[in-house]
Order: sequence, then C-alpha cells, then structure tokens
Amino acid sequence: MIEQALKYILVNDATVKAITTRVYYDNIPQDPTYPLILITQISGHRDQVLRGPTGHAHPRYQVDAWTQKASGYGHKYTARRLADAIREALNGYSGTVEGRTIKSCLLDNERPKNEPELKAYRIMQDYMIWHEE
Repeated sequence: MIEQALKYILVNDATVKAITTRVYYDNIPQDPTYPLILITQISGHRDQVLRGPTGHAHPRYQVDAWTQKASGYGHKYTARRLADAIREALNGYSGTVEGRTIKSCLLDNERPKNEPELKAYRIMQDYMIWHEE
C-alpha cells in the first residue's frame, strides 16, 4: 500500500521525526496527542491503454499536519514547521519504499484550516503520486 510507503518516508525523515512520529490513516484517534500527521486517499487514478491496465497509478493523497490549538499563534507555527518538513520529505520523492516503486510524488495544493470543534489547526497538502501497482 502506498500509505505504508508514505508513512515510512515520513517517520524516517529526521526533520519530521524531530516534530512527531505519530502518523495515522483516514482517522485521528479520540483524544489524540498533537502534533500528528493524517494521510487520506482523495482519488485513485489508474492508467489504461486500449489493451487494458498499464500497471501504473497516480492517486491523490491528502497529508495533513495537525496541531492542538493554543492561545497565541504557537500552534500555527508548529503546524507550519511540520507541513514544511512533510513537504521537504515528500515533494519530488522517487524511489522504492516498503516494496513499492514511487516514480514521483509532487505537491499539488496546500491550504490551512481551523478546526474549532476539535480545538485544533491543520495544514492540508495534496500530493499526486505516480507509482507502479
């Protein structure tokens, strides 16, 4: 699974690891410890030709840098540091990880969001990931 490869890249990156090693798929646990990273698949495109599948895919994944909202702007600074570390680890990445060959991982979009009901703040990044299936 590409999610496992993304997690491996992130938790083994020294800059990311200095901020957090908590990486989750699809859902954040109740009462989480912040900061954390959430990986969610947004779309799953698979390449096709007239004869059928090519064995290549290019899904879009959202990778969120989450921090607990605190007074002042410290939480935004921590979220920005984590989002920057994620970008440095993933944007432009290519290689074989966890048995998956990633041809290219490119940042497509980034946006911040307050989550008042969770008392949290996050920076969402969308990545297009070209890989072999």
